[in-house]
Amino acid sequence: MSDASDSGLAEWRALADHLVASIDGVEHGKMMSSDAVTWHGKVFAFHTTKGRFAGMGFRIGRDNDPGSLGVTEWEPLAPFKSKPPMKDWVLVPPSQSAHWESLARLALKQFRG
Repeated sequence: MSDASDSGLAEWRALADHLVASIDGVEHGKMMSSDAVTWHGKVFAFHTTKGRFAGMGFRIGRDNDPGSLGVTEWEPLAPFKSKPPMKDWVLVPPSQSAHWESLARLALKQFRG
């Protein structure tokens, strides 16, 4: 299993704390067993230490392409072996942590309209 530095845990915690402190309605939460941030109870970003792309998951919507945002490594979230990937969600590894805040804000924008 990866250690905290490999999974971007410190970066995630700093980002989550920043979002909670600076945006009304954003709170710490859970996505399955992973730490997450929510807006009025709905998860828009989470941190995971499992899988090939341990790092951050973002609900950026089907119409947003992470590649067009400068993200060079990502994959669709596919938490279930027997089901297709979740089309609104992407996983982004710690190597792309420079993009995490902008992706989190994009994901939040999907909920806020």
